[in-house]
Amino acid sequence: MKFVIDDIEVIFPYKFLYKEQLEYMQALKQTLDEKGHGILEMPTGTGKTVSLLAFIIAYLAQRPKTIKKLIYCTRTVVEMEKTLEEVRLVLKARKAEGLVDNFTAVGLSSRRNLCINPDVVNQKDRVDAECRKRTAEWVKKGQSETCIFYENFEKSSKDVIANLPNDVYSLNDLRKNGAFSIQCPYFTAREMVKKANIVVYNYLYLIDPGISSLLSKDQIKESVVVFDEAHNIDDVCIEAYTVRLNKPILAEAINNLKIVETQIQSETNEIQNRLNEEYKKLIKNLENKPEGELNQLVIPGQIRKARNFIDFMKRVINSLRKKLKDNSEALKTSHAILHNTKSFTEDIQKEGNLDIDSLKQCGERLNLLLNTLQIAETDKFRPLSTVAQFVMFLVQYQEGFKVIFQSNNYEGTLNEKLMTLACFDSSLAMKNIFTTFQSVILTSGTMSPIEIYPKILDFKPVVAKSIDIELTRNSIQPIIVTMSEDGTELTSEFTLRNNEDVSRNYGNFLLELSENVPDGLIVFMPSYSRMEEWARQWQKDKYLEQISKNKVLFIESKDVNETSSKLQQYRKCCDVGRGAALFSIARGKIAEGIDFEGHYGRCVAVIGFPALNSKDTLILERCKFLEEKFKITKNDFIEFDAMRQTCQCLGRVLRGKQDYGIMIMVDKRFAQKSKLQKMPRWIYKQLDQSRCLNITSESAITVVRDFFRQMAQPFKIADNSYFTQDTL
Repeated sequence: MKFVIDDIEVIFPYKFLYKEQLEYMQALKQTLDEKGHGILEMPTGTGKTVSLLAFIIAYLAQRPKTIKKLIYCTRTVVEMEKTLEEVRLVLKARKAEGLVDNFTAVGLSSRRNLCINPDVVNQKDRVDAECRKRTAEWVKKGQSETCIFYENFEKSSKDVIANLPNDVYSLNDLRKNGAFSIQCPYFTAREMVKKANIVVYNYLYLIDPGISSLLSKDQIKESVVVFDEAHNIDDVCIEAYTVRLNKPILAEAINNLKIVETQIQSETNEIQNRLNEEYKKLIKNLENKPEGELNQLVIPGQIRKARNFIDFMKRVINSLRKKLKDNSEALKTSHAILHNTKSFTEDIQKEGNLDIDSLKQCGERLNLLLNTLQIAETDKFRPLSTVAQFVMFLVQYQEGFKVIFQSNNYEGTLNEKLMTLACFDSSLAMKNIFTTFQSVILTSGTMSPIEIYPKILDFKPVVAKSIDIELTRNSIQPIIVTMSEDGTELTSEFTLRNNEDVSRNYGNFLLELSENVPDGLIVFMPSYSRMEEWARQWQKDKYLEQISKNKVLFIESKDVNETSSKLQQYRKCCDVGRGAALFSIARGKIAEGIDFEGHYGRCVAVIGFPALNSKDTLILERCKFLEEKFKITKNDFIEFDAMRQTCQCLGRVLRGKQDYGIMIMVDKRFAQKSKLQKMPRWIYKQLDQSRCLNITSESAITVVRDFFRQMAQPFKIADNSYFTQDTL
């Protein structure tokens, strides 16, 4: 269908358009017209992605001087492929209307996802290293194994890219084309990114400082950047700038240095000539960097010579080792020890006789040296690279970071002491993005309260809007359960962690849900540890056995492959009418990236309040930083984070206007006013406060039965809830 928003003619690939989609496009137009940034929340399952693509592609076509490129960022490869198929759908519809856009869209992912060389692909976890061994610049001299796909790409890359028809190139398309032309899909995609009008790739290609530099030189100011599913973007930013070290990593870093040192000390003329050439280049200041980049300085004289640099890095590592040892002793009597970056930097400078300029540039110097020595398997040198990144960030940033020492149970290693350079300021990663690009749009189905994002990301949006949902029938039913049948409060509060009555009441409620919810039931819990504790109690009390009689029961594990297999089995059980229940974790794989459309998700239950551990040192320090810099209180942030995780889980149940499902929150804290205010409006407005708020588990089951009885009645979407070609 064809319609006009002000002066932009939009081709939409479907025969009808929901009112929410039109409102969303109008907000997009305002953002692009004002050449600013925006935050847009649109209900899940209402066509957010296709609406965004249809409008921005129309804008690209009709205002090529204002916007020249769309960069669409996703979190997963699955989302990337879905987005590219939506682009294909939109461009096909435009072509059917007689429009010739000459647009190229391409997806970019890692070597692992694009490689077609069988000798490399079969290496599985070593794909990156094996690829570099065959494609590094020195390989052309015949000093190592080669890759026929890469060699063919190098010979004719410019011609091939120029001759590629304007089309949509998904990862699968790139692999097929590469196999046909015997050319490398990965390097082809990287080259195509420069030409393409529409690029789809992972968040980290823009956010992570170690990855974003690969593409920075090809960025265009007149671009619109979209971060889809951006409700957790602040967490992604913080993680990209957080670096962790421990005793094993530092030990491996020393081993890395020994390997490099052995090569440097080699008497072969070839290696010595390369080292001399490298030094001459550094002296001549040939390694220029664009203004504003982290490594904008030339390599300091103290570390230009390779041997001097090795000695410097030994002193860095030994200084960090001593810090870890000293603080590990202190951890015997303290839960955690904190240092500000300035005093910590001064300490290691003094301990190792280290200068600031060399610390700033040690990462760049390391990369140059590994390249000079023709070391392709850089993954093996990750410990040394991690040390370099740690000290680079340490001296670069004075605010928003702290060095924290604490015991590490993160990887299941008891009593392993961890030294973390912790980032608390998510705006650092976004600052350059907001400055570089004309318009940046953050969008998701669950971004309420919207006003917190401009604070924590430190920017001023020209549009910040939450789109409401218009339903002909009450196809989603939020319920907040606060008490069991006998009036006992239901909560996952830490003080009641070992209360067996609470655990039994939760188990009994899940049993009743399994008896009354048709098809698929998804249950989200606060953490793996809490799920394991409850599951043990439910096993003991026979609840799991009884639930399994009603539905096939699956439990999410930490192993990604195992969880993917369970998801497939879960869907099969729903398909054959047996029904299934899936126990999952808020913040887990299933909560973030998996849709349960139709009969796969007739009910989502969030059991317990998924709050961050407010006693965790990293969380406490982040909250302190947010309060000091942005006036966001600890309680506000903890509640905000818990509610966005909750609503993300709830949103899994609605994947279209003809879909339906129950959304149940089971914890007394959900009924508090401060929590209700942090719900997206499209969920909150469906909450019947007289019947579904602050009720017992028994009353909730009554509501569930009534809801599914009502949903079983014949239904047709009301004509006034959408537009057609004739009514627009």
